[in-house]
Amino acid sequence: MSDYYTLITALPWLPDLEQCQQMPLSRIALDQRLTMLTDADRQQLALIEHLYYPDEKVLRGSTDREVVQQWTDQLNQVNSEALRQRILFHLELRTLMAALRSRLAGMENSALFYGVGRWLPRIRKHWFEPGFGLEEVCPELQPLQRVLAKEDALLVEQTLNQWLWQDLAFCEKQHRFNFEALACFVLRWVIAERHLNYEAEAALTEFKRANLQLLEITGLEQQLAQGEV
Repeated sequence: MSDYYTLITALPWLPDLEQCQQMPLSRIALDQRLTMLTDADRQQLALIEHLYYPDEKVLRGSTDREVVQQWTDQLNQVNSEALRQRILFHLELRTLMAALRSRLAGMENSALFYGVGRWLPRIRKHWFEPGFGLEEVCPELQPLQRVLAKEDALLVEQTLNQWLWQDLAFCEKQHRFNFEALACFVLRWVIAERHLNYEAEAALTEFKRANLQLLEITGLEQQLAQGEV
């Protein structure tokens, strides 16, 4: 893999996730800059992005077992060990979250649960223990349990995104001007974009809720239906 001094120095600064109010460049502008990549690195980046945030339409059309096997096969195609570990960390967090939700939904046979990463054997073995026996080895476990208990999907995503952002930012600093740093920047860009989309959707939902509440309080909805206004 190549070094990309010119490309990386031309990329804008990404603020901390909680301070990000708008994207510093569009995806079109980012892709234009990425044309400086070699063909091999461009293919690797596409694979890494696909693994980090899989296509949900594809996931819905496959069984859990098929998805896990596909992820495992594709992980072996990632040439960079550092980037492979970043992807694996993300998939492990998603596996842990899926296990907590599956157990809460009533799944009793842990052999039917599929996931990725080092925690899967312990999750299956200690399925009925509150923390799957991971309390001493997984610092993200208890915070994730707390946010899941609040049944707030936006809060769960915000928590996951913060962990992923910090993991990628640390890796990016370790590698500076090579492909790994560039890939970490692109993945952080994706997280920032998704974060802003979540915030926009949450704001729209809250607006609609407040608007409906206002209609109920004032009785305007009934008046409109009766043609009084």
